[in-house]
Amino acid sequence: MEKIGYIEILIKGSIGNIELNPDNYDIKEIISILENAENLLFPLDKRDRPIISYKIEEGSVKHLFKTSIQYIIGFNAIIGQITESKSIDFLDVPTAKAIEQFQDNAKKKNFIFHLRTSIENGNGLVINKETKFL
Repeated sequence: MEKIGYIEILIKGSIGNIELNPDNYDIKEIISILENAENLLFPLDKRDRPIISYKIEEGSVKHLFKTSIQYIIGFNAIIGQITESKSIDFLDVPTAKAIEQFQDNAKKKNFIFHLRTSIENGNGLVINKETKFL
């Protein structure tokens, strides 16, 4: 049986005076997160990729994407390198665009994005309105 891991994208913020939660999080935002998650995990050939399952939870808005642990390990390394270098220049174009989209949403909507994996003691990446990856 294939080992499974996950990526968590936690979004914190508010819409007006109301704290962000799955009930006030628009479907357009969910579609964007789904597309970005696929590009983060599988930036190039998507035809033969393994299944990605999805779940949304409370805690502001928590998106969980489960797939093969091999790809989670790779993504964990990527977010570690982004955090260390403060750069996205080394990324494939679809992955860089996904990170840029998180940056744009953080600035426009004053959201804070927390990206992490299920890897024990793994890397994490925080994107807020002050984030400026080159």
